[in-house]
Amino acid sequence: MDMLSSDRVRSPRTGFFSQRTWQKWKRYLIAYLFILPALLLYVTFVLRPTLDVFILSLFKWNGISATREWQGAANFAKLITDSIFWQAFRNNVIWLVVILFFNVMLGMVLAALLSMDIKGRVLFRLGYFLPVVQASIVTAMIWRWIYNPDGLLNNTLKAIGLGNLARGWLGDFTWALPALAIAAGWASFGMSVVLLLAGMQGIDQSLYDAARVDGANYAQTFRYITIPGLRNVITIVILLAMIGAFQTFDIIWATTQGGPVRATEMLATYMFKKGIMENQYGYGSAVAVVLAVIILGFSIANITLRERGDD
Repeated sequence: MDMLSSDRVRSPRTGFFSQRTWQKWKRYLIAYLFILPALLLYVTFVLRPTLDVFILSLFKWNGISATREWQGAANFAKLITDSIFWQAFRNNVIWLVVILFFNVMLGMVLAALLSMDIKGRVLFRLGYFLPVVQASIVTAMIWRWIYNPDGLLNNTLKAIGLGNLARGWLGDFTWALPALAIAAGWASFGMSVVLLLAGMQGIDQSLYDAARVDGANYAQTFRYITIPGLRNVITIVILLAMIGAFQTFDIIWATTQGGPVRATEMLATYMFKKGIMENQYGYGSAVAVVLAVIILGFSIANITLRERGDD
């Protein structure tokens, strides 16, 4: 009887548990208690509002009245024929291409240069990363000054004899979007440089030594050792760039607010205008749901491709 009491712990609801099982559940309980505050915050400020947006997308509501009018899928059907929505989507895709160039292509080149033993590379790393940590509104103000008709870019073009290329960049229907995309790429690629540089430093140096012994040059080692070794990091960089491109709002709103003539309209700015400014909360929520599905699709596709690559 004493042996039985020492090996088992009495539970009033579930009978007897072995001492080992009880200790395991006790550890789980302690872990859950530590997670609980963060989980409550996540559910309150992320999951619940997200669920509310999905529900609201099925209604017509002006944000003031106490009643909502059931719409079902009508808001989503309206999106299909909404030319402004598709223009915003096209602008997001163009934006994504520019951001991917900065974060992947240019980021890879700069990370490779910074991985070399050159003087002042710490200052270069700091300089590339500085735009990432500054407020996005500061970035927007800097580039508004650069693109101003009397700003740095036009004055520089005039000084070198290319004054015929000067223009009001943010007021030009053709150049406003790529100009702001370049500004956003400049502000974001520093993080990619840091990630890619960390990935390069994690590659086994003996692989490079063996390649040099076999007569491989720098381009060959970069292609056959560096890039395959950075596969997972590149996947993360691409995923972050895609998510950031489709979440773009602040730099657009602080500079052009989607103009001129919706040339820089994004899904996020269109959602804000419909939902907050025009009090079409149901329709704005439908845009938000589509945007969330696009970002989720990118995330799933990237994770799936990475898992297949690992196999």
